[in-house]
Amino acid sequence: MDLAYHTSARALALVKLTKGFLFIPVCIALTGAALAFGTVLIDNAGWLSGLFDALGYGHITADGARSVLSTIAGAMMSVLSLVYSLTLVVFTLAAGNISARLLETFSNNRTTQMTIGLLGATFLYALITLFVVDESHEMRFSVVTSIILAAISVFWLVYFVNDVAGRIRVDAEIGRIQHSLRRSIDQLLAKEPRQRSNERDELPDMPAISVLSKRSGYVTSIDSEALMTTARDVNGFVDVLLTPGAFVIEGMPIAEVRTRTERKDFSEVPHAFSLGKARAPEGDIQFAVHLMVEIALRALSPGINDSYTAISAIDHLSASFAVILQRGAPSSLLLDEDNTPRLWLDLIDVDEVLTTAIRPLRQASMNNVLVLDHLIQALERMTIVCREEHLHLITQQLRSIASDAAQFVDSREDRSQIARRIWSARQRIGKNEKSR
Repeated sequence: MDLAYHTSARALALVKLTKGFLFIPVCIALTGAALAFGTVLIDNAGWLSGLFDALGYGHITADGARSVLSTIAGAMMSVLSLVYSLTLVVFTLAAGNISARLLETFSNNRTTQMTIGLLGATFLYALITLFVVDESHEMRFSVVTSIILAAISVFWLVYFVNDVAGRIRVDAEIGRIQHSLRRSIDQLLAKEPRQRSNERDELPDMPAISVLSKRSGYVTSIDSEALMTTARDVNGFVDVLLTPGAFVIEGMPIAEVRTRTERKDFSEVPHAFSLGKARAPEGDIQFAVHLMVEIALRALSPGINDSYTAISAIDHLSASFAVILQRGAPSSLLLDEDNTPRLWLDLIDVDEVLTTAIRPLRQASMNNVLVLDHLIQALERMTIVCREEHLHLITQQLRSIASDAAQFVDSREDRSQIARRIWSARQRIGKNEKSR
């Protein structure tokens, strides 16, 4: 089985490092500081003097250089403050109107990170160059570079404002989340073989030793490579008892090591489980699913009552679920290079993913015929591409919707509409079963 999708500790550390508004902006800003020393060195060496003379760019006085550099430095610091303020305003609007968990994705926005870094780089460049301005030094190349950096910053600022304007549009953000979810699903399903019905029968029958968690938190990633190494070292098998995104408490069993060796200490196994204070989107497909569900539930709340936002979220969710229902869950059994079973790790459970998304949407839309009707249509669309072994999951959801509609929809006409939709979806399921 391909291990490419499974997150390693090194990859996770790199992802965590590049999150937020610290590492990438600081690196870009320090690049601007290093560039300042480089341009001053080139000016002092006079390497480009002949080129500037040929272009008609004569001499620039120290006072002129100071004026240009001080203007750029002051402007960049003002704009940098504006960017931070605008980013915090967007955070507030997104958390209040769309979803508080969007802040996790907003803080990883590369456009914002690069904007802060570029403005900081331009500021540091101008400040450092301003410090070394002297009547005895040539500063033409340094001043030209500062003007180029300022021009790039202006155009990038325009791009940043355009990006921010798109981030607070709920439909665009739903589409962005769905694109991220679809990319994760495609990556998972493309690299992993499809799950077989008898995989559990291949697990070795050996004495099992439970491994307990050493602390509490959300499982943000599982290092399958480290667990495979442990299984090979003891010539045994590791059975992981939870999935990425699960919450564990200290002392809770997280894995079982099956081996015939007399070794009893497996203290290295808990280190393969990265725990965090909050769920992370990396390696956790249900994070994006729950984010979409949260947006829909917030839209259906009495204070907002925005049915069409919920409908948009349902449409995009159905597109992502259709891929899973068409392909099937990835295999949970990992083999080593000798095709010996070494690790059991559930990456995705089709029943759990579908149920945890559809159930709260169904419960929240019991009295909203518009959304309930659209939810049934989404389930019917999914039956078109659904594998036969998963059709019963959609049938269960349709049965629950019918039960809720009979109890909570007061209008006879509305109940008839829902009944017609459910009948149409069941007819589609019946046709799909006969065609296969």
